[in-house]
Amino acid sequence: MEFLMPRSTRRLGSLPLLALSLALPLACADDVNGDDAEAGSEATDDEVGTEGTSESSETGSESESESETTETGTETETETETDTESETDTETGEEPSHFQVGVDIRNLDPTQAEQAGLFLGGYGAPFTRGVTTGVHDSIYARTMAVGLGDDGVILSVVDAVGMGNQWTREIRQQAAAATGLSEEQIIISTTHTHSGPDFQGLWGGVSSAYRDKVIDETVDSMASAWADRVDANLSAAAGTADNRNRRDWGFTDDELFVLEARSLADDALLGTLLSFAAHPVILPESNKELSRDYCGYVVDNLEADTGGPVLFFNGILGDVSPDVPDGMYADDFEEAAAYGELVATEAALALEGTEAVEPILVHDYAEWDLPVDNALFNLAALLGILQYDFDGGGGGNSVTTQTTYLRLGEQVQLIAFPGESLTRNGLPVKEAMTAPYRAVLGNSGDALGYFVPSDEWQTGLNDDYEESVSLGQSVGDTTQGIMVALIGLDTF
Repeated sequence: MEFLMPRSTRRLGSLPLLALSLALPLACADDVNGDDAEAGSEATDDEVGTEGTSESSETGSESESESETTETGTETETETETDTESETDTETGEEPSHFQVGVDIRNLDPTQAEQAGLFLGGYGAPFTRGVTTGVHDSIYARTMAVGLGDDGVILSVVDAVGMGNQWTREIRQQAAAATGLSEEQIIISTTHTHSGPDFQGLWGGVSSAYRDKVIDETVDSMASAWADRVDANLSAAAGTADNRNRRDWGFTDDELFVLEARSLADDALLGTLLSFAAHPVILPESNKELSRDYCGYVVDNLEADTGGPVLFFNGILGDVSPDVPDGMYADDFEEAAAYGELVATEAALALEGTEAVEPILVHDYAEWDLPVDNALFNLAALLGILQYDFDGGGGGNSVTTQTTYLRLGEQVQLIAFPGESLTRNGLPVKEAMTAPYRAVLGNSGDALGYFVPSDEWQTGLNDDYEESVSLGQSVGDTTQGIMVALIGLDTF
């Protein structure tokens, strides 16, 4: 078997960030319980999130676009805005024959003092929900670093509704400096729990001290995972779990993706990465305790089952709600626990039939500019509420976003989506990937709100809630096209 190790970096443009979940009623219209009004009206099934840009690095192949590719011992330069390079074992004449994986988990619970200025994100207009009343279940930054030789990618997920690009850019810059990787090789994601801290500034934000703490702990988690990598085998599997479409399409992406890492030395479990799509909105707006919602129960149950750490990434979640099992529940937390157990059970079943992943690592990257046509986003930016940087000009505001694409062997393809993609916008991205195990990681890289297909724009579905928390009509089609094109550059 030939173990290739090419690296390529590429950019397709540059766009300024989006204003995550913002729309004065800045809430998610997806209240599973139906008790609380999100976005200032009756609660419906809805949420916010975004993502973008991609960069790829392959071992043994070269990308045909604005990219810089390094192959075993050779380097080809083409037009690119990215000037980062990485050395690999291949460059020293040694071809890496196995992955290296590191996993790290950091607790992000606020102190009593930090809770005083901590607003929860996801529901209602700014400041209306109030500050948190305490911690129901701990929140975390969870990281998996996957390398092949000196090349690799870091994937980290934080229990929050989203992160403004002022946060994500600082995290990627610091993590790149700490690890020697390029920023394009670092994916920062959020689970989108609506009972997590507001790191976007849309609902009241958090104190500067807590902000610094979260950034420092997340960067340290990334650096530790990268530094602590050990030789490992990867295997992947897929299953399905129940969810539902709140815009009445009758279908969603109900596939569940799992990636398992085990030590090469003794087969000990290093960690499991899980991706599944459903808005974490089982806990309603009336809840003011910090919680991971159902995502935390997925993680806790699967960790108990496997005996190792678990990372949960959301998927194509824009119009997807949890489908909670019928039953009599004492409270909302019990309901979230039931759904989390359901998803964890399906993940555990999938892990019983994993397929080995060949030691090949390919990654690519793109960034592009998106227009910010949403008047409420622009107003919030003008008022200085948002934790986002927009680029202003004669034609209005825009935001630069990005995506990272990753292939592992011929078995796994992943891509980061900079927000909350609706089902009909995100599925074509997933379907462009041809590996047997695929995932679109939602709210990853950015959290720019909803990405709606243009032919679905303001057609009355879900009372056009998602459109009210979107950058604009064109961003879904634009982002989908860039991501599909990026995936198409990787032929294998």
